Amino acid sequence: MSLQKKERKTKDIWSQGSVRLAVFLSLSCFYTELVFKLSIETLHTGSSFVFLALFSLCAGLVVSGIISLLPKRAAQVLVPVYLGLLSLIFIVEFLVYRQFKVAYDINTILNAATDALGGFGADIRRLIFCFDGISHITLLLLPLILWFVLRKKITGQLPEKGIWQRRTGRAVCIPLAHMAGGAACYGAALFLILCCGLHKGIYTNQYNFESAVMQFGLGEGLCLDIRNLASFKTSAPAFESMETESVQSTVGTFQEALPVSGKEETVSDGKEVVQAKEAASAQEAAILQEEISSQSDKTAQENEAATPVVYGQSVASVDFAALAAAGGNCADIDAYVSALTPSSQNAYTGSFAGKNLILICAEAFSGFLIDPELTPTLYRLSTKGINLGDYYQQSIAGTTGGEYQLLFGLIPTSGGSSIKEITRSGTHTNMGALLNDEGYFGMAFHNSDYTYYDRHKTHTKLGYSGGYMGVGNGLEELISPEWPASDLELMQETLPMYIDKQPFNVYYMTVSGHSVYAFGNNAMSRKNKDAVDAWCAKKNLSFSEPVRAYIAANLELEKAVDYIVKTLEEKGIADDTVICIAPDHFPYGLDSDASLGKMPYVSELYGYPVNTYEERDRSRAIIWCGALEDYEPIMVDTPTSSVDILPTLCNLFGVEWDSRLYVGRDVLSDALPLVFFGNYDWKTDLGHYSATGNIFTPTDENAVIPEDYAEQISGIVRNKMTFSKSVLSHDYYTHVYDAASD
Repeated sequence: MSLQKKERKTKDIWSQGSVRLAVFLSLSCFYTELVFKLSIETLHTGSSFVFLALFSLCAGLVVSGIISLLPKRAAQVLVPVYLGLLSLIFIVEFLVYRQFKVAYDINTILNAATDALGGFGADIRRLIFCFDGISHITLLLLPLILWFVLRKKITGQLPEKGIWQRRTGRAVCIPLAHMAGGAACYGAALFLILCCGLHKGIYTNQYNFESAVMQFGLGEGLCLDIRNLASFKTSAPAFESMETESVQSTVGTFQEALPVSGKEETVSDGKEVVQAKEAASAQEAAILQEEISSQSDKTAQENEAATPVVYGQSVASVDFAALAAAGGNCADIDAYVSALTPSSQNAYTGSFAGKNLILICAEAFSGFLIDPELTPTLYRLSTKGINLGDYYQQSIAGTTGGEYQLLFGLIPTSGGSSIKEITRSGTHTNMGALLNDEGYFGMAFHNSDYTYYDRHKTHTKLGYSGGYMGVGNGLEELISPEWPASDLELMQETLPMYIDKQPFNVYYMTVSGHSVYAFGNNAMSRKNKDAVDAWCAKKNLSFSEPVRAYIAANLELEKAVDYIVKTLEEKGIADDTVICIAPDHFPYGLDSDASLGKMPYVSELYGYPVNTYEERDRSRAIIWCGALEDYEPIMVDTPTSSVDILPTLCNLFGVEWDSRLYVGRDVLSDALPLVFFGNYDWKTDLGHYSATGNIFTPTDENAVIPEDYAEQISGIVRNKMTFSKSVLSHDYYTHVYDAASD
């Protein structure tokens, strides 16, 4: 074929409207994915761009092939509709990520979009009407804009009639060729993922929406999310071999999560491992039981202390093996639970039995703001009692996810819907229900709209006998109508409702620490500005306005906790009351227009560059009781997280609970110290692991790590994530407690 004929043939192919449409739509998809990816993250891999290209080409070819089968008029309508929806989806996810630092899956959008638009309306408007917002929105709308500029050139050669009115084979073959090409691109992507091992886990047994978006693009992430939703209620739980669970007890000998320092020992095989000492010496255990449990017979305690203590296991009276053998929809879950090794009880089991509990989920709280001069009460509580030195709040699905982790000791599987799913059939494992069974008076409070995130439907089912109160069902008559509302006013007005009804069990979801962090737009920041400015001047600190405004907003929590402690002391019940404070998420509002790796204000507050989820999610949790203040603080230096709070409280309060029904651990037990994140990264006492890069980094370069340690722990993490999902998809807790009541 002559060069002239080849050029003519190429020109003829390009003149086909369907080809032009395919090229335009493919480039539009890739461009939009690229803008979105570069806007929300800073850490990129070459493979992720390959997947963006392949999946975008697939989408462009398939859509163009379908549209090419239709009349020209239909194409002129459908293409801008497709591009408009494409731009809208990416703009919404861009704004969500800018605000919450997490991509919202379909279920979260459906369950939380209305509340987010209402509750974060000011934040969203600020994100839109600024240079960063307008520029990115314009960039994401560019394919739609270009369509109206180029549509005549693109559709000029499209046939006027649809395929059913066209009789030529060519009219059919070209669109079919486009769709076949799209299928080939998709197949190539799957080959790279599944056969070459490039991010296979994310696509299969380590699926996580945000990780899928980062590696495969938003379009494929949404496709995988649809697949996940379709199989949520129907697919059987895919637990990995129970061999990994035998590893858990083996790993537990490397370093056990106990409140005393560990030591290095050499075992018989010559490998250096870290082995923790026992929870406390016999004498220490006796002293603790004397003071906290108020046992009167000191002599008997001392005699008992001289004898080695053999502790039982934290289990309930349910035969999971028998349940598994009986079959049914939950048989696989029963088998998994039965194969787990329960954590052991310890010297602290039941130390808080019969005491009051005030559990505070603190809005956007960070341990990095605690200062002995600025926040003396928070400092006092965080340095007395039980000190969690390496604590993380895995930021999964924002506030609702943080509440879910704290209240249920599980990882949320689908954002804002998780707590709704678990409360639809009643709850059995949270502190509200467990202490209610012990005869406690309980109440739950939130100093914002009581219907926000459907809390009027979920928090009324948490077992608090006195009910749930927020703004809209009575609290609005007691506190000032300002935003954010005052935590101090919340405590002042609600404390009289329960303080004389001992034993009491109270839950607070606070709001004073809520964004926006600017003195002109935050009532709590304005209220406490002078105190923060004076402290900064005294310390010679040059914090930026957002950081100072954030700290000022959280001073209201300091005042609130100070009021509680002083009131308890005045009443003479501080020794009989436990205060637990944990954040719902990191302060994402500090850098609402920045991506991970570009978070200057969070980095400024923390005192180090924040580039990873582990660095970002590090915080502080507080477990305090007045009775502990006369003793040295109980130090837990192993990694802990938000899902560990509930199991730890269960052990301390001595309620009947089963450690196998939570993915968190009692931090005072011999359970494996493990923190894991939504993207399947994890951290133990021996090091941390990146699931994306399949890289394990030891904490101690000189430590000898078992050869298959990373894969073993990763298997445990995958099983824990599967269990968290199964609790919701199979209503597992109801199944268990129905069996227990038989």
